[in-house]
Amino acid sequence: MFAFLPNASTKARCRYVRAQMIIFLCALAVPSEANEVISQTGLQAIEGTYRRLISALESDRSDTAARQTIAKSAQDFRDALKRDGGARPGLESDATNIINSLGDGTFSAERSVEALQRDAKRSVIDFGSWRPALSGTPIPGDIGTHLNQTHEGDCVGVSVLKAFSTTRAGAELLHRAVTRNNDGSYNVSLPGDPSTLYRLAPGDLDQYGTGEPAAAAVVGALYRYFHLDPTRAALPTNEVMELLAGRFGDHARLADAETSPAGLTDFLMKHADRVGVDIAMVFGGKAGPKGEWSKGDGHAFAVLHISADAGTLTYTNPWDEGRQTRTIVIADLARQAAGTSADFETITFR
Repeated sequence: MFAFLPNASTKARCRYVRAQMIIFLCALAVPSEANEVISQTGLQAIEGTYRRLISALESDRSDTAARQTIAKSAQDFRDALKRDGGARPGLESDATNIINSLGDGTFSAERSVEALQRDAKRSVIDFGSWRPALSGTPIPGDIGTHLNQTHEGDCVGVSVLKAFSTTRAGAELLHRAVTRNNDGSYNVSLPGDPSTLYRLAPGDLDQYGTGEPAAAAVVGALYRYFHLDPTRAALPTNEVMELLAGRFGDHARLADAETSPAGLTDFLMKHADRVGVDIAMVFGGKAGPKGEWSKGDGHAFAVLHISADAGTLTYTNPWDEGRQTRTIVIADLARQAAGTSADFETITFR
């Protein structure tokens, strides 16, 4: 056990042991049916474990059993965040701090609730119902099908919109999310952020993508939500997909690093009939010399279609989204992708 704390003091080691013992004991104490949500992925698991943790913290009890429940709830919440792909470091730190504080005597339920609620505000959690009533003119035609990447960081937003546009539910959400004003500006409402109206001026759009102003406005709203600069930072794929889907879809992630070639092949073949129907899918890799997918990470591609009969996957590169699609043999993709830091992420629409 102490191999994980080689330079720690005796006091620090004792705190670590106490925290781990609390987690172990509460795992024995909590009924198995309470753990059903832990097998879920995406926003449902995050919100479910978040609410259980808040409820445990707001309990008036301060006995050993209550602390065990809090520690278990914090561990479950942290695990759900990790399975969803991270990208919520503040909330992960909050959960870790709760577990550690239970062991070192600094625990405060009130401060823990304040920290969690503060960091949940911009993390696509507990956002309420989405009923957009945007002024302006609805966008005719498709949205997200011909937007081309402008900056390095735009790939996630462009690819997620492209993936959504291939499904009926995703395309409908995009049409409800954006309208155009007479002055050329756009209004955007995100399903996972219903209380905010984003207004994008015509001169602001090209930094978020070119060739399709309405789609660029949606990508711009995503950047504003996360307070990021497209010239300096990429969007978090999992949160972007959840932010655009809101209550209308469930997110899931398959980490390539934890999956064998056979596992990746099985995953893609099982989703073949639903991608582009009620599942939107993006995946990571590197852009090759001609824009093709290649082994690696740092770039997001949109999946358009999977053919189980041909054993192929058709996708687009956001640098050239509107003009060219590419096809790769699934066995080749799985063989190269397995073990890398990239992943496959999906939204299954309800």
